[in-house]
Amino acid sequence: MSFAPLRSALIFLHRWIALILAPIFLVIILTGAVLSFRPIVNSGPTAPRAGAGIDVAAVAALLGKVEAEGQIGAVSLVAGGTSLDVMSRDPKVAGRWDVATGRHTPAPAGGLDIFRTAEGLHKSLLLGLGLVVEVASFLMLGIMVAGPFLAWLRFRNTLMGWHMAVGWCLLPLTLISPVTAVMLTLGIGVGPRPELPRTQRPVGIGEALTIAARDLDATRFAGARRFRGGTVMVQIAPDAAGKAGGAFIVTDSGVSAFSGGPNLVKQIHEGTWGGAWSGTLNVLISLALLGLTVTGFVSWFRRWRANRARPLAAGAEILVAHASQTGTAARLAAATCDGLVAAGEKATLSPLGALKPAEIARFRLVLLIAATTGEGEVPDSARRVAQVLKPGALQGVRFAMLALGDRTYTHFCAGGRRLRAALLAAGAAEAVPLWEVDGDPSAAWVSWMDTLRAELELKCTLPQLAPVSAPVALTVAERQRLDRPAGGDTLETWRILLQGPDDLAFRPGDLVRLAPGAGERHRSYSVGSSSRVDPGRIALTVRLHAWKGADGAPQLGRVSGFLVHEAAEGDVIEARLDPHPGFNPPADPQWPIIMIGAGSGIAPFPGFITERRASGRPGPAWLIFGNRHRDGDFLWRDLFEGALRDGTLTRLDTAFSRDPGDGAYVQARVRENAAAMFAWLVEKKAVVFICGRRAMAQAVEDALADILVGEGGLKPEAARDEVGRWLAEGRIRVDTFD
Repeated sequence: MSFAPLRSALIFLHRWIALILAPIFLVIILTGAVLSFRPIVNSGPTAPRAGAGIDVAAVAALLGKVEAEGQIGAVSLVAGGTSLDVMSRDPKVAGRWDVATGRHTPAPAGGLDIFRTAEGLHKSLLLGLGLVVEVASFLMLGIMVAGPFLAWLRFRNTLMGWHMAVGWCLLPLTLISPVTAVMLTLGIGVGPRPELPRTQRPVGIGEALTIAARDLDATRFAGARRFRGGTVMVQIAPDAAGKAGGAFIVTDSGVSAFSGGPNLVKQIHEGTWGGAWSGTLNVLISLALLGLTVTGFVSWFRRWRANRARPLAAGAEILVAHASQTGTAARLAAATCDGLVAAGEKATLSPLGALKPAEIARFRLVLLIAATTGEGEVPDSARRVAQVLKPGALQGVRFAMLALGDRTYTHFCAGGRRLRAALLAAGAAEAVPLWEVDGDPSAAWVSWMDTLRAELELKCTLPQLAPVSAPVALTVAERQRLDRPAGGDTLETWRILLQGPDDLAFRPGDLVRLAPGAGERHRSYSVGSSSRVDPGRIALTVRLHAWKGADGAPQLGRVSGFLVHEAAEGDVIEARLDPHPGFNPPADPQWPIIMIGAGSGIAPFPGFITERRASGRPGPAWLIFGNRHRDGDFLWRDLFEGALRDGTLTRLDTAFSRDPGDGAYVQARVRENAAAMFAWLVEKKAVVFICGRRAMAQAVEDALADILVGEGGLKPEAARDEVGRWLAEGRIRVDTFD
């Protein structure tokens, strides 16, 4: 039986019980901390020393005089027995009274009995809500016991890292307060309540001292307070010979020893069992509970605020959105928005996938720049928006679209056309007809903006754009076969190292576009190296594209066949190098990443590893790689296993679909490690990079959504929305091919 559903329920209950009851928890914890100081404050010699005698008649007379002016709640003998401290709500009697002279030193004006007020809040919120406090104590115990089952202990210097560390490491101590509170509520360890003597009429404290003196050595009187049913509890100090004192109940007819003194559970709960140091321990426990409550709430609030935050400027009337795959559309959209704002238009910029339909609908004009990926697909980051747009959702919105494409591909600008169709179906109207761009879009973008200025009367200043990429001559420097045909029915895959100028800048994930012959369709390959580590040397992972034609004759891909079978070391190839910032590793090498690749989709990740290793401070990195056979298709095996040994890789999981005993794909490995994947995604905020065939990437995205359901307690629709939001925000980055 899977623990995931139970864990999801526990996470949900832990979070929402803590949030709903946070105010009550804070009152209980803070007042508990205040009350923990009582045994510390009262640990000094305020009562008479053992054997010290008092003038019983004088004290009784003074108490009678005081009670004639107002009701006394409690009294204690202080200053070596020469004065009485009177606690009362009546300011005429509250304060210190000198036994010899009867002089009264009033309590400070507006003074507050801190401990009594704290006790009232702690037990009933000062509103007679004792049952609410008792229920809150049970729930506090429940969420604290459930806490360790929600995540394994991992020390991280983050807010939730400290929350988790305190919850785990101090669990035995922090459980003391709620456990003893529940025990007191249930009467566990308390023992039977003694039957108390009854009085025919209420007894005053002064009268009680006189009655007690008939049977007790009242010269050792230490203090008294009003008790149940009109009786008075009198405290007698021990004598010099060690004769024990104690508590006694005084009625109008006599005195009885009080046998129901504080029990151990109550003493542990109040921190009175060890004097000052046990009170100090309770203060520390209260501070730990306070820290858990505050860090849990602040962490939730940060997530809530981040989820509500949108990249839209307040008061904007024009939305400039982009559906970008390699970063070109995003670059043009940013330039468009900058130009509009600089000229005085109220415009804002956003990835299309980061927006909900209702947010798009609030703008009078939407300018959209959209790329095409794969076989005529909408870019990964915008797929979700195209799927959730409903008829009428964008009624009244006008839009203009610039679609980017390449006519050497069969489905020219098909991604932009699909988005256009979705917008029209949702009720939006075209402000100007669709513009389609072939190849480098820089000049066409300027013309498109001129059209918008003329036809829509927009104000805009245009920056000078550099070409997307410039031609570069690359020399074949090395060739190395990566698969082992003896290991099974492998796919022929090679490492091709191209040498360019030393000042050529590139990062892992950038794209090299190659076309061996004039007029041929370019083929893009992911760069698997970094100019920061190895200047000028571009590493590619090239799988030979081979198939059989209609006549049964073997056929080879033109570009892959050239690189694998025709190009010799020293040959020069004309290429274009396109930056692909949407698939570059994080600029901070310590940022956690998850790399998921299958087959030749592993291409960019050797560069991720070498760049992070060269930084000298690589952060957490998890690689999940899949192919056919471990012995034949484990591409770049030495590099990855070496990175695992030296710590550049934190974790390496593999899936070999045609190996006996394995037979799995990368998405299965994602699901099998759901708890760890959830922790990396949600707690470590890891960026996920997925590279390979589109079907594989979609399967991985589905697996991530399932993990958010099973581990995070989200509903399926909300989980898919979250994955879509992460795609739009760059938390999940996809580079796919068909």
